[in-house]
Amino acid sequence: MHKEIKKVFREEKVLAEAAGRYGFSRNQVRFLADAENYVYEFIKDNEPYILKITHTIRRSADYMMGEMEWLRHLDEGGLSVAKPISSLNGTEVEEVPDGNGGAFLLRAYEKAPGHKVDESDWNETLFFELGRYTGKMHSLTKSYKLKNPAFKRQEWDEEEQLMLRKYVPEDQKQVFQQADELMNELRQLPKSRDSYGLVHADLHHGNFNWDQGKITTFDFDDIGYNWFVNDISILLYNVLWYPVVPYENKAVFTEEFMTHFMNGYREENNLDASWLKRIPDFLRLRHMLIYGLLHQMFDLNSIGTEEKEMLAGFRRDIENRTPITEFDFSKLV
Repeated sequence: MHKEIKKVFREEKVLAEAAGRYGFSRNQVRFLADAENYVYEFIKDNEPYILKITHTIRRSADYMMGEMEWLRHLDEGGLSVAKPISSLNGTEVEEVPDGNGGAFLLRAYEKAPGHKVDESDWNETLFFELGRYTGKMHSLTKSYKLKNPAFKRQEWDEEEQLMLRKYVPEDQKQVFQQADELMNELRQLPKSRDSYGLVHADLHHGNFNWDQGKITTFDFDDIGYNWFVNDISILLYNVLWYPVVPYENKAVFTEEFMTHFMNGYREENNLDASWLKRIPDFLRLRHMLIYGLLHQMFDLNSIGTEEKEMLAGFRRDIENRTPITEFDFSKLV
């Protein structure tokens, strides 16, 4: 959670407001997580829903409406997503003033059916379905048209966590140089309807449920305009860093995952195979973004040894241009 949001969050007050605006009892809510949002589950009319709370420090109400609009587009196209629900006031984003000039932003969603994937699910069937699901999402986004310019989501290089100079100590010149070089190179890549558009930008196995072979995705908080191959790379990055079943050889597992994933992806969307050779660059970009995110979250004056070692490892990887995986992606072309 963003350090500045933690300072102003008053849980009881905000949840009391949420209960009144969405029509649930305060004793029918339980805490789930607090990464980039405070996340709760509440029960209303015997049905479970998800409440997400962020702050105007990091998002605006209009920006959140861009998420809601795209979710409706995907749902209408037949993609299984956790749909947003309106408050009793008929709005999809509620604002609760924090008393300091800012406001907490509340959204509620249907709870996705199914369960988080476990070891018994971690196989080629899941990898194939992940590819098919992602391919359908990319296919649907090609027909998305923004209805209100105020709701536009950010472009890839407007991502807050990629603004490393804002969060990373200023003496890390080599980190900044590597990030600048990579981002300037990526800015030269072509953008077309078939390669670039609004994407999820945070696909991983913590952001979907698995229900008898069907995927339902949630947590669309980070959606933005990006290359489709970067959306794929983000999922691969997360799979490699947080595998449900540990692998013995990263390159071998990368080939296994990507082979089944792309077989599924190509059933729903046609992406020029030459883009896959760019995955190593986008994996490095994701590593830099996570490095920025960690600095945004941590107070460097009070973190422990484990956190310091983690940051040092990220820094070495970035400065040395260390590949996230040694797999040769030209094999997929």
